[in-house]
Amino acid sequence: MLTSFVQKFIFEKLPIKGAMVVLEDCWDTIANQREYPLGLKQLLGELLAANVLLTSNLKLQGKVICQIQDNPHFRLVVSECSNDMVVRATAKFVAIDEAVISYSEYMQDGRLVVSIDSKNEGSLYQSVIAFNGSLVDEIINNYMAQSEQLKSWFLISYSEHRVVGFMLQQLPDTHHQFTEEIERVFMLANTLTTYELMHTNLQRILYQLFNEDDIVVMPEQAVKFGCSCSRHRVSEILRSLGKVELESLIAEQGNITVDCDYCNAEYKFTQQELSEFVLQLSIDEIPLISDKVH
Repeated sequence: MLTSFVQKFIFEKLPIKGAMVVLEDCWDTIANQREYPLGLKQLLGELLAANVLLTSNLKLQGKVICQIQDNPHFRLVVSECSNDMVVRATAKFVAIDEAVISYSEYMQDGRLVVSIDSKNEGSLYQSVIAFNGSLVDEIINNYMAQSEQLKSWFLISYSEHRVVGFMLQQLPDTHHQFTEEIERVFMLANTLTTYELMHTNLQRILYQLFNEDDIVVMPEQAVKFGCSCSRHRVSEILRSLGKVELESLIAEQGNITVDCDYCNAEYKFTQQELSEFVLQLSIDEIPLISDKVH
């Protein structure tokens, strides 16, 4: 039985679709990577649920990255979800006094940056969303209301070991044939509570809210934790620092260890290995003979 999954549905006779995400085992894996303050942990879980819903709504090969930046209480909160529903998430923060900061205080300032990294097109699209709401779903709903012509609605319910999200989105209604029906469906959706969302399965929710409508529910798709870090990737990052910076690192530390913020993997590099990186960078800087001739 899947404990972390996303499940889509579509209204047969109306231009409306939706999805529900449940995160349990993969959320426990992410939440236990480090000791997060309770309010920050909730923020991370809600952002991850929203991230999965946003990704499930797109037809792309790639990933959606959600980041909360410019908040005085933490450095960064970030989550990623690929089109095949592999997720990872983390938060960078200073531990001093974090325990006394509540969820509501975290939500007072910042901005949400949503990036769509498309492998098909080789491009990156970004939306910057101001903090206009006291909950993650409120911020997304307010942004959608201002920027989208098609209706969208998100609801997220959080508990320490389970995060659930629900999304409803209008599809194009070219000739405005279904305006009243669309309004009716979204009004009914707004009666769903976070308690009901947390404790009721999708079939039951759809029946309670929309029993007058014909709805097709798709099979569950597993959501899994996965990290794309590797020794090779870390090596490339170190090389990208450049010869001068690497030489400075060697002089200061000798051997270095790089930890992955997402999965806590540890990559150790000896002074000899770092010196080889410097040597390779030096070789790369030597102009080719053909360049000298010309």
